[in-house]
Amino acid sequence: MINPEEENRKVLRDLADELLSKGTSVRLKASGYSMYPVVRPGNTVIIKPVEPEKLQCGMIVAWKREKDMVVHRLILAYESGGKKYFITRGDSCRSSDKPVTVDMIAGRVETIYRGHKFFRPSMIHPIPERKYRMNRFITVILAYLKKIRGIKD
Repeated sequence: MINPEEENRKVLRDLADELLSKGTSVRLKASGYSMYPVVRPGNTVIIKPVEPEKLQCGMIVAWKREKDMVVHRLILAYESGGKKYFITRGDSCRSSDKPVTVDMIAGRVETIYRGHKFFRPSMIHPIPERKYRMNRFITVILAYLKKIRGIKD
């Protein structure tokens, strides 16, 4: 049975990917805590198309997975077998993501809106491991507090 929420996310991802491939920036609402505190649940991110050769470690990029998009920080780029790969990691994740290829990169986060305020994300590279651990600790506490208060995203 098809989950309607997953299907909607996939349609949104495909639409955003189509717009980005035609050079149009897209605006998406963030969910989850993987990029906390830079990107928080409910923030709006503006994703701009980017040429692969302009990607730099420290940028926050959006990449496509099967049913949605992931917004994480680019931490490593390398070539293997004539193909370029990128490693990303959420600022509050325990570990890095699996390598993604050029065709999976949808764009880069240009602006983050938090209510009526907006800012451009800084390019931090590398993030110290203690910072990942601290961010992860904070997100676990926040998720627990949301759970006991019965708050849904």
